[in-house]
Amino acid sequence: MGSDEIRAVFRECLKSILEIIQKHGKIQTYYDYVPKIDFHNRTWHLELECRNIYPHLLQFEDELMKLPVVEKCLALMVKEDFPKRLEMEIVDKNGRPIQNPNYGPFLMYEILGTMTAKYLEKYGFDFGEEKFEEIYKEMVSYVYSPKRELVLVSPLENFDLKDLEEFSIDGYKIRRLSEWEIKVLIGFGYSLGFIFTPYHGNIENIYCIEKVIEIPKRHVPPLQPYIEDFIIALRLFKNGVTGFNAILHYPKTWRTPWGISTSHRYMFRRPPRYVFERKDLEPFISFWNQFQKAKNHFPNNIKFSLRWFNKSYEEREVLDRLLDLAIALEVLFNTSDRLDLYLPHFIGSSKDEKIKINEDIKELRKIRGTLVHSGYCECEQEFVDLIENYYRLSMQKFLKLLPSLKYESIIQKIKESMLD
Repeated sequence: MGSDEIRAVFRECLKSILEIIQKHGKIQTYYDYVPKIDFHNRTWHLELECRNIYPHLLQFEDELMKLPVVEKCLALMVKEDFPKRLEMEIVDKNGRPIQNPNYGPFLMYEILGTMTAKYLEKYGFDFGEEKFEEIYKEMVSYVYSPKRELVLVSPLENFDLKDLEEFSIDGYKIRRLSEWEIKVLIGFGYSLGFIFTPYHGNIENIYCIEKVIEIPKRHVPPLQPYIEDFIIALRLFKNGVTGFNAILHYPKTWRTPWGISTSHRYMFRRPPRYVFERKDLEPFISFWNQFQKAKNHFPNNIKFSLRWFNKSYEEREVLDRLLDLAIALEVLFNTSDRLDLYLPHFIGSSKDEKIKINEDIKELRKIRGTLVHSGYCECEQEFVDLIENYYRLSMQKFLKLLPSLKYESIIQKIKESMLD
C-alpha cells in the first residue's frame, strides 16, 4: 500500500473517531490552580484557570473497535509492522512473551489514542486537512524512525550567563528555561529559589542545559551521565558553584507528558555563583574538546578523584568540602605523604609559587590530621577555595597531557622534575 493510501486510511479513521466521541462524549469544564510566572520580578504564584477535558478514546473502545474504518486501520498497522517498529512485546502475567498476540488494543491506545488526544487538545472537534496532516506526520516520524529522540532539560542551579543569551556546543545548549518548563518543574515540586511554598515562590534559577539523545523506543537509559559530564567540565573550567537536581525529559516527536528524574537532594546555592561570560565561550569550547578527548581514556585514579571533587560541591559544611578535596588530590596524584612536593612541581610556574603551594598543602595535611584526631578544626572558606583551585589547575594540566602521555608517565615525570 502506498503512502497516500496509508494516509487516507488514517484520515478516515481519525475523522470517524472524532465524530463518535463528539456524538456520545461530553466535554468537562473544571477549574484548577496553575502557576502563573512573573519573569520581571522572578516570582510565581497560583491562580485559578478554566480547563476543558475532552473524552478519551478508550471510553468508547468497544464501539470503536467494531467500526470497519478502525478495523481497517488496525489491520494496516499490523501489516506495516507497527508492533515491530515500536518494539512492542506483549507478555503474560508471568512476564513471558505471548505467541501470536492481538496487537489491536495496544495499537488502539498507543497510536490512535494518542493521535486523537493530541488532535482534541490542539484543535477540538473541528476536523481539517492541514490539522490532520500535522498530527499524522508526527506519528509517522515516531513510528518509522529507528530510534527515539529524547529531549533532556536540566535546570542549572546557582548559574548565570553574562553578555550571552545562550550558547551551544557539541549537542548541548545552555539557555533560559521556557515558561512552560518552569510550570512543569513547579508542578513536580521542584524549587527554583529559596522561597517555595504550595502557593507561591521565587525564581532564582532560570537557566538550563538542553541535550537531545537517541535511545531505543522501549528503554530509557540512565539520564544523569549525559548532564553530569557537562557539569564536571563547567566546574573544572572555572571557579563557581553550580550543579543540577533534576532532569525533565520528553520525546522530541510524538510528545507525551513530561517525565522527571531527580538526581540529587542538594541545593548548590552557596557562593560564589557560577557566572559564564561571553569571553569564556571560546576558551571553554577548547577546554570541552580536551575534556571529551581524554574522558574515555581516564584511568581509575582520575575517575575516582573526580567523584570526590564533585562530592565536595554537594557538601554543606566547609570542613567536609576540604576533606573531599584532600582525598581528590591524593587520589589524583596517587600519593598522600608526598603531595606537598608533587603538586608544586606540577602546577607551580615559579620558585615563589612552588613554595606557596608547598606551604598550603602542608597546612591542608595539618588541618586534616587535626580533624581525624579531634573531630574539629578552624578553617576559612578562602582556604578551601584555594585548595579547590589547586585541584582545578591540576586537572586542567592532566587533560592537556593525557592525549599524548599515559597517566603513569605523567606521575613519573613529576617525580623526575623534583630532582632537577
